[in-house]
Amino acid sequence: FLPDLFQSTKQEELSRAIDQAILGALSFNGQRCTALKLFFIPKGYGQDFSRRLAQRIENMHVGLPWQTWSDEEGSGTDKTVYSHITPLPGKKRTDLMRRLIDDAVSKGAKIINKHGGEIIGGSESTLMVPAVLYPVTPEMDIYYEEQFGPIVPITEYNSLETVLDYGQNGQYGQQVSIFVSEEETKSAANLLDRFSTVFGKININSQCGRSPDTLPFSGRRSSAMGVMSVRDALREFSIPTVVSYKDSELNTGIVQEIEAESTFLRPL
Repeated sequence: FLPDLFQSTKQEELSRAIDQAILGALSFNGQRCTALKLFFIPKGYGQDFSRRLAQRIENMHVGLPWQTWSDEEGSGTDKTVYSHITPLPGKKRTDLMRRLIDDAVSKGAKIINKHGGEIIGGSESTLMVPAVLYPVTPEMDIYYEEQFGPIVPITEYNSLETVLDYGQNGQYGQQVSIFVSEEETKSAANLLDRFSTVFGKININSQCGRSPDTLPFSGRRSSAMGVMSVRDALREFSIPTVVSYKDSELNTGIVQEIEAESTFLRPL
């Protein structure tokens, strides 16, 4: 998040960015390779940002996948929705979440949202309330370790060099999201240029997400190898055959006639 979003005149833009942040961090319980793993917030705005995030997360429904909830809307009608946060696949996953949370709290972070990190349903349950952690620092495991679950860590930065250093020297390289308004486009361009050799996809004012049906889906370092998309997959499983000829007026005419008769050379 760049500083211009936190101006008093940018509240609507910041609200939309927070919507994307929550989707990016917690859709599918945060258990997707493209989930947002760590939020960098300008110095002085981390506490306010973490509280805003916590308030929205407290309004999310934690339950079983088929469980329905009634949300009251301003129109006076009720809209039935399903659980936003559902159980994790196994106890090893909740044990990892607890280890990361306990480590961060022991080193100075606080759980900002009510009941964050609590397990619902008994000791063998894997249904965990998301935890917003702030302030997260480099001494904490969650600063570097991929949680792959419903933990939302927030850290502050004094300089964009801190963000750049984290991206360029970290072990992951799949995607990054840059949230910005009009005043910081130069800074956003600097981030984009420096990150272009680090991440497979750079999202502007949007959560990270898969897109192999329409766009190349790639990663680097420990995140992924190669590129996945419909076009790239076809190329990967195809062996090209080249037909060449010596360039001359005569040969050009001959090849054109061959092309007209050839099934292989016929355009698709």
